[in-house]
Parts: sequence; structure tokens; C-alpha cells
Amino acid sequence: MTYIATIGLEVHVQLKTKSKIFCGCPNQFGGEPNTHVCPVCLGYPGSLPVINEEAIRLTVMTGLMIGSRISGYSKFDRKNYFYPDMPKNYQISQYDKPLCIGGSVEAELEGGTKKVLGVTRIHLEEDVGKNMHFESSSGIDFNRAGTPLMEIVSEPDMGTPEEAFAYLVALKQILLYGNVSDCNLEQGNMRCDVNVSVRPEGTDTLGTKAEIKNMNTFKGVFRALKYEIPRQISELEKGGKINQETRRWDDEAGMTFAMRSKEYAHDYRYFPEPDLMPVVISREQVEAWRSQLPELPAKRRERLVSQYGLPEYDAGVLVADKAVADYF
Repeated sequence: MTYIATIGLEVHVQLKTKSKIFCGCPNQFGGEPNTHVCPVCLGYPGSLPVINEEAIRLTVMTGLMIGSRISGYSKFDRKNYFYPDMPKNYQISQYDKPLCIGGSVEAELEGGTKKVLGVTRIHLEEDVGKNMHFESSSGIDFNRAGTPLMEIVSEPDMGTPEEAFAYLVALKQILLYGNVSDCNLEQGNMRCDVNVSVRPEGTDTLGTKAEIKNMNTFKGVFRALKYEIPRQISELEKGGKINQETRRWDDEAGMTFAMRSKEYAHDYRYFPEPDLMPVVISREQVEAWRSQLPELPAKRRERLVSQYGLPEYDAGVLVADKAVADYF
């Protein structure tokens, strides 16, 4: 029997703002642990969040760059779960009323073929702290807690590791051209959760998905999918079943390992964030931000070919690095 894989990606992007999303603490990588913190991002009782307008603008700009519909009315919600790196025991995120709905990313595959891959939504939330594990103890650095984090949720349009890799490369290019994020994977500016399932060819019902959490390299996503898809197929061919679960990728072992059963949305007990007003954006404001959009990589590549007579390959090489393309 032949199986078909279905892949969807949730890409988390730290936004390039000067301060955090709900407080005035600096949004900077590094620093001594727990020095870029205050009562708001540490979740002290009685502290109140205030929304960062620049985080809203950068999220909307991203939506405009990929053709999303911008919501005139959106709101923040509390996503309740308990984990050491979450100081409030809930995360301020968006659930049923996100800032951006729909959109697509054009990915270029090997051989020059292109594929348009859909985006379901883009929502804005706060990042969490970072667990630090040592030889005999563990600690938490909350400097990252409260960093503006944009989550770009793709449609399950990808069927191969190669398509997932190409989608991530194209998305990163767009974000860099828009000056939305530094997209430094080593610093955790861009991270990815991978949802993957398999089903017999000729059937429409999607298989049970596994989620591979917190991938921080594109090559890692590619390798994890190269392992996970055959693993699921092998399990089904043996008469077993796929569990809906969260798995982690071990890069050295080249394998994924089960971590925990996968939660459903209702497990998070979402409810509207009572300390933040809804976000209302006028059409005039959206159009003003639209006027600030840069020339995007695909358009620039076309222009280099048509206006300057460059070969397609050369244009692609130039456009891959914005600074080099700007210089040219």
C-alpha cells in the first residue's frame, strides 16, 4: 500500500520591537539571567499588561505581505497551562479572533518548480521563559518571557520534507525583507512545530497526527520529517496505530521520541483576556501600513530578470540575501 504524508507547520517568530509585548522591558537577546524582567512579565499578582502597538503593526505587515485578510476586530485570550517557564500559569495569546486570516507563501522547489502553500492564520502572543538544565539542578531565565511572538499557522498543504523546507526558506525571506524579525535561528528568533500524519493513497480522511515540538533549524525539520513519515508508515503496516502525541527530535540520534499525549484546544480552557481591550484597526490604518510594504523577494526576482536581463538563477542568488540585492 502507498501512503501519502500531510504536513502543516506552526512557525513562531520573535518580532523586532524595542520592548516586550505587554511591558517596557527591553526586547533583547542575552543579558544576565532574569535581568530584563519586571512584575508584568514575571506574572506578579495585580500587574497589568499594556499592548505594544509596534507588535500589532509588524504582525499586520506580515499578513499584508502574504495576502492575509486583516481583522478589523481581534482580541487576546488566556491559554491556561502549567509549566515552569510560564510565570503566570497562563499565556496571553489569540484564539478565535486572530489579527490575520488566510494568505499564502510561494515556495520554490528543486528544479525551479513553484508551489503556493496556504496559511490559515497569524496570531500574536507572548513568548515564555527558558528552562536551563545543569548537571545537578535546573533553573529558569525569564528574560525571554513577554517577547512579542507571532505564530504563523500553515494549511496542511505540504506533502514532503522538501516542500516543508522550501516553505520555511521562502517565509524567512519575506520576514527579512519586511524587517519584521532578525530570524536568527541560533538565538531562537524563529522556531517551528511540525504536524505530520500519513494516510493510504486514495483516501481523503487525514491520519492521526504527531506534533514535533520546538524545531530551531530548517535542516532539523527536514531530517525529522525524513524519519517521522517512514516511522508512521511502518507502524501502520505492522497493524499498529498512530497516537495523537507530542514528540521531540533528537538530532544526534536522528530519531523522534514520544514526550506526552497531544492536547486539544479545550484542554487549554481559553477565555477572553480581561485585562486587555480588543484590538480595533481601521481600514485607513491598514492602508497606511500597506503603503510601507517593501518590494518582496518574488517581485524583486522578476524585476531583476525583466529590467536588467539577469538569468533566473542569478536573480535568485541575489534576492536570497536582501543586503546584497539592495546593493545591486
